[in-house]
Amino acid sequence: MDLSVAANRKLLALAPDLGSPQPIAVQFFQKLKIAICAGYWLPAEYLPSIAQFASLFQIPAESVQAAFDQLIKESWLMQDEQLRYQVTPKIDQPVSRLSNFSSLLHSRGFKAGSIWLNREVVEPNMEEQWRLKLQTGAKVSRLQRLRTANDLVIGYESTSLPSSLVPNPHEIGASLYQFMHEHQLVIAKAIEEIDAFSCDEQMAQLCGFDVGKALLRLTRVSFLPSGRAFELTYSYFRSDYYRYVVEFND
Repeated sequence: MDLSVAANRKLLALAPDLGSPQPIAVQFFQKLKIAICAGYWLPAEYLPSIAQFASLFQIPAESVQAAFDQLIKESWLMQDEQLRYQVTPKIDQPVSRLSNFSSLLHSRGFKAGSIWLNREVVEPNMEEQWRLKLQTGAKVSRLQRLRTANDLVIGYESTSLPSSLVPNPHEIGASLYQFMHEHQLVIAKAIEEIDAFSCDEQMAQLCGFDVGKALLRLTRVSFLPSGRAFELTYSYFRSDYYRYVVEFND
């Protein structure tokens, strides 16, 4: 990267305050993290090298290296085979509120997409029966799809909804949230479970992942204001693309 061109206001805003009592490495780490979150560089884009940053700001290369190391530790950066520093496609899922997956992707600079595998009305299995509190004879609309970011498959998702509320699953397009909005279905509460999952052969065939690859498995049950269970979703995401962020407030 030619910093004679790239050293514009955007980059110069990252310059540490050499008169500050805060360590240069900490200042630079904080500013660089904010810049990445703000989209200064999009996922898969490369940053200037350590030497270029050090030369631009007249700061020790060790301080830049320390900032980069911390960003790698927090999964904001990674190194490719040529040891260049690249922005990761990490998606932050906030636990403190319900979030639209497509919106999370868009906020990180991705094009969100889905590949439908199946949409059908079926007899519920035992877990669907007890999770959705279904009565005898009730059926579910089951939707299965691959989730993509910039056309790359990053996960698998299976959603089950009471067929009494969603009799035709083919009416649901790219966004379940959009369907809910159009049909005045409001989620008042959701319970989400998170655990680790090692990619098995079936998931590997569906998603094109390697067998044994580390995945995050999310199980979510959502409820309407009446207390009725509306949605049961199982999501399996590549752990290198996804992480959870928990915020606690008094």
